[in-house]
Amino acid sequence: MQYCIRALKYLIYFGILLTLMLVIVFYTSSQRQVANFWDLIPPSNRWFMALFLGGVALIYPLFGFVTRKIYFNNSFAIDRKALTEVLLRANYAIEKDENNRLSFRHKSQAIRFFRMYEDRITLDYSDNPIQLEGLRRDVYRFARNMEYVIRQQERLS
Repeated sequence: MQYCIRALKYLIYFGILLTLMLVIVFYTSSQRQVANFWDLIPPSNRWFMALFLGGVALIYPLFGFVTRKIYFNNSFAIDRKALTEVLLRANYAIEKDENNRLSFRHKSQAIRFFRMYEDRITLDYSDNPIQLEGLRRDVYRFARNMEYVIRQQERLS
């Protein structure tokens, strides 16, 4: 169900972006060779453009959201403060903590809006390795930071 919601969000998002680009091209063009806004996309290409946008909207959630495992030697209870601090320093706040899952959301409403409110990072600490899931870019960044923090703590002990 979450996949369908994400795909619909991205379909709307990409449709708005395409429309904005066409509006900018239409109104900034110095030579008006088209009389109507919709003439920018020839009728024979409109179905192709709709299928392309739909295809990208269906595929992007598959590659844009990932789950990453983080291995460490201690229990999560020992490293919990240091690991959650990685996300807290990145301007995320704890949304909820239940069933061995920590959920974080970004504090900035502007960033949340531009990410279409798909900014949730979930940390599942029910087992070792812990699992981090969310947007690909953020998950990989936070996973690397957490692995670095774990290595630093192991080095100090």
